Amino acid sequence: MFWLKLVIVIAGIIIIYLLLPGGRLWKSYLKDVNTSFSSSAVSGEPGEFFTEERISKLPELLQKHIINGDYLNKPVMSNMRIHFLNTQFRMSKDKDPIKIDYQQINFAMHPDRHAFLAGRLMGLPIQVKDTVLDGTGSMTIVIAKLFQISESVGDEMDQAQLITALADAVFMPSLFLQDYVSWSVMNENTLEATITWNGISAARQFTFDSNGDITRFDTDDRYMEEKSEMIPTPWYVSYENYEYKNGYRHPRSVKVNWRLSEGDYTYFASDEIEVAYSIKSMSVTDNQDGSFRH
Repeated sequence: MFWLKLVIVIAGIIIIYLLLPGGRLWKSYLKDVNTSFSSSAVSGEPGEFFTEERISKLPELLQKHIINGDYLNKPVMSNMRIHFLNTQFRMSKDKDPIKIDYQQINFAMHPDRHAFLAGRLMGLPIQVKDTVLDGTGSMTIVIAKLFQISESVGDEMDQAQLITALADAVFMPSLFLQDYVSWSVMNENTLEATITWNGISAARQFTFDSNGDITRFDTDDRYMEEKSEMIPTPWYVSYENYEYKNGYRHPRSVKVNWRLSEGDYTYFASDEIEVAYSIKSMSVTDNQDGSFRH
């Protein structure tokens, strides 16, 4: 009887542990985030506003995107915490999508980006930490909050993370103002952006609609892992259903896709997005589920 009770108690502790948010990867995520906050404090805050003069150096299409988003005459944000709700994610093209909770923090003065994914796979919690810190990218996958099943690092990951930081700037246009991003006009609806940081460069294209809203971002500088091999593969993000929320106008829906020979493969889709700008810090009291506390 004693051993049965002990087994029941241990099983209960394990179940509670698996149900509660957090875990070692979440703590590692917070550590990375706060390292970026420390770097931002050293670099200083932008201390500026989106004025007509300030954005005049940008291509006209970008100026219109900023004006459309109602950023004009508002503070230039130093960072962004973004929470993607009602989100579906596919681990691979032959897997069914799973529902996830996904949040991230992006910085403007330096293109650090920290994303955290939480979901369930076969009933067990799965967590993913997707980070670029001072130009070094990594992605770590943990199941049951204890067992690391994958970690990706290297030049391809550094470049991919830097590119993704640029794509996220649709929601944080202060990054468009930074000296480490340069622009070329391709045609009346397309701009090419080149982002360079810590010796790494990547280029991509932003497509605008007739209203001046960014609708798509394309790049060939991303790599898909196939059988432990990193293969360069066209990648794009689509932005839809712009709406006003909390004083700004930005896309309500985002889809992230690979362009494959057999057809497009959407692995991330969200149609409810919350954004908070220029937050001061994060701590262990912040929720893994993305709740904004600041």
